[in-house]
Amino acid sequence: MSMNPHGGRVLEWLKEGKEGIDLSASLNPLGPPEVLRKRWLDLFPALSLYPPLDPRFVGRLLEAIYGFPQEALLPCNGATQGIYLLGRVLSGKTVVIVEPCFTEYARAFRLGGKEIRHLPVFPESPLNPLEALRRADIVVLGNPGNPLGDTEGLSLYFRAREEGLSTVFVVDEAFQEFLGEETSLVFRVFFDRNLYIVRSLTKYFALAGLRGGFVVTHPENVTLLCDHLEPWSVNTVLVRALELLASEDLSPFREATRCWLLGEKAFLEREFSALPFLSFFPSRANFYTLWMEEEDPEFFAFLETRGIFVRRLGDFFGLDGRFFRVAVRTRKENERFLEVVKEYGRTH
Repeated sequence: MSMNPHGGRVLEWLKEGKEGIDLSASLNPLGPPEVLRKRWLDLFPALSLYPPLDPRFVGRLLEAIYGFPQEALLPCNGATQGIYLLGRVLSGKTVVIVEPCFTEYARAFRLGGKEIRHLPVFPESPLNPLEALRRADIVVLGNPGNPLGDTEGLSLYFRAREEGLSTVFVVDEAFQEFLGEETSLVFRVFFDRNLYIVRSLTKYFALAGLRGGFVVTHPENVTLLCDHLEPWSVNTVLVRALELLASEDLSPFREATRCWLLGEKAFLEREFSALPFLSFFPSRANFYTLWMEEEDPEFFAFLETRGIFVRRLGDFFGLDGRFFRVAVRTRKENERFLEVVKEYGRTH
């Protein structure tokens, strides 16, 4: 059995007797929102109920939470189900992935019978990336990108459309809420039929265990995708949780998240800049990619002995064992990570 290298493997670590600070999964430490904490027991009866079969039922809740028109929304069992659905359903033979990118896209489209090509834009972009896009049936990019937290993919999308390319674009916006919707491509789906956006409820609302996500695309595409989606793809506990979120004013939660993220990012970037043996990419999201000049397995082993778990990035195209990603967490957790890193620097 193959083992996935994804982060957030707290249950597995606990089984091995490991405890500590999980920086490998980039979840909002302020979540889930307070209404879910207060009324969690109200969700218990949902365990004995089947989820709704009509995706519009959940779509209306997502519309209330996000403000996106529900006819353009297809709810899924996490963003990952949306990714694999697109891998099966979208036509075309050649997929160009703007790298580095969330690794499940390459796997999903490969399982869908597509040829995967890579367009690396880190550490530097190619001189003429449009040449690669012209040879693609489907282009995959992140907005913001994972694991770099950049929005460079936006310029590629707009340049392609300005050049008249009608290529299908699949855009991962799993972390978009942390940037604000002004950089999202969501509302372009109504006049760009060849645009599919994958969103997640996992990161911003910290609902990883409930597996919620959705695809945003032209309503006619939603109908096609729905025909290929498994029934009961959204569990009933999540549906009830969304009902609570949809009934709440979430603006205090969003403002608290915005203030937390701005403050912690400023703090971390100052601290990262002073570290002598690590470099960092200036991310716009709630995580950072850092790297060393040379691969040092002892460094990661040292972090784990101190209870710090990070996401190593050697499985991402174009990266290797020198690279790792850390989530932005609370000040106490961020300070502990920096303390351990500095301890390693003093002793090695």
